[in-house]
Amino acid sequence: MFLNNQKSIRKIIIFIFLQTVLLTWFTSISLASPACDELIIPLAKKNDSLALKGGLWGYFEKDLSLRKHSTQAIQLDSRINKILFVLNYLCETKNGIPLNDLAMYISHHITANGEAKFKAKLFNQGKTSQQIKNWLKFFSYAKNNEFRTLEIAGIQNTIKGSIPLISNYVLLTKNVTRPKSPVVLLKKTISLLLQIDSFLSSDPYITQALDEISHVPYWDINESVGGS
Repeated sequence: MFLNNQKSIRKIIIFIFLQTVLLTWFTSISLASPACDELIIPLAKKNDSLALKGGLWGYFEKDLSLRKHSTQAIQLDSRINKILFVLNYLCETKNGIPLNDLAMYISHHITANGEAKFKAKLFNQGKTSQQIKNWLKFFSYAKNNEFRTLEIAGIQNTIKGSIPLISNYVLLTKNVTRPKSPVVLLKKTISLLLQIDSFLSSDPYITQALDEISHVPYWDINESVGGS
């Protein structure tokens, strides 16, 4: 009897010890890993410093030899903004994709009147059969992904992968006043565009985010500004 009690006490002590170790481990990871927003803010500030001067396009426009290549500069400005947008999206949706206004609108009307009456209402408002089909398809997708989660470590890896791209983008303007800088700047701009395109098409979380975003249709209930 006494031995059994001792064994039980030992098991309890070991269990409590393991719980304490695990809690300490998880806490240390949590404290050591900066939040998503904290990792993105420095990158956004770097971009803002250049955006206030018109972006890379602004530098190209000021140089007669580069002005004819300003399309490449605009494309690079756009790619950088795209990266930052997607990084913010990943952080904001790491615990699920909140239903947007369209999804909530559809949910409300289907719950209140049923899908058949809702489709009839949309048809009477001038929506085409394809538009209605697209809306309902999107609603189904939104509901299925409302509670999908992302690994914070995966998001952090994606952010880390974007750091050299954004840093090199900002550094492009450092050589503007140097001899032969227009030629060098154009060459580096084209090279960085290719690197970013590769990143956007190969990083797992970037491609997932872009796919999720692509499912959201442009919409306007009253067709006041167009929509789908």
